[in-house]
Amino acid sequence: MLPCATEAVIPVVALVNLLFGIGFALIARDRVKADGPFAAPAFQLVALHAAGVVAPLAIYFYAVHPAWAWMYWVNPDKLGFVSVIPLVAGHAALVIGGWYIASLLIRKGLQGALFYVGGFLALILMVLIIAGINRLGTAADFLGWQRKAGVSVFSVQLGWAFVVSLLALFGSAIYIAIELGRDGRRVRSR
Repeated sequence: MLPCATEAVIPVVALVNLLFGIGFALIARDRVKADGPFAAPAFQLVALHAAGVVAPLAIYFYAVHPAWAWMYWVNPDKLGFVSVIPLVAGHAALVIGGWYIASLLIRKGLQGALFYVGGFLALILMVLIIAGINRLGTAADFLGWQRKAGVSVFSVQLGWAFVVSLLALFGSAIYIAIELGRDGRRVRSR
């Protein structure tokens, strides 16, 4: 039986990270077609985004705001701190995995299908954000969420940490996209 919308897991950040990987590959398609998915500097830029921005943000939210990071689906007090390690690695792996799979599809000439996949994932992301806006906008611990005793994320430190993390995530993604675009122009001019 499927959980109702108020109980469903909301993998918003996971989808965002996957979409970043796909988007980076689409931007770097000229480099990927010419030299493969691990060509410099494209792969190094994507890995830098995953390791230098995505992983530290995941560490922060799973360590400091664990109930919100889990979207109140799991009681973080019942999990060990060691559970943070695979989660952080998973978020970084989604960026690199999205990049790698998208790169393989680009090299096989399936770039058009990749646009549809990216669009479909973006649509799912938007539906999840709209359906889960209450969870995304509420700060509480796990038991507080169960009692419906949460407050707005912007009335506590979590809201401002969320804003700063979004600025870091999208700022890094914009920089990476610009650099990948420049690299693509260099490849086309050879």
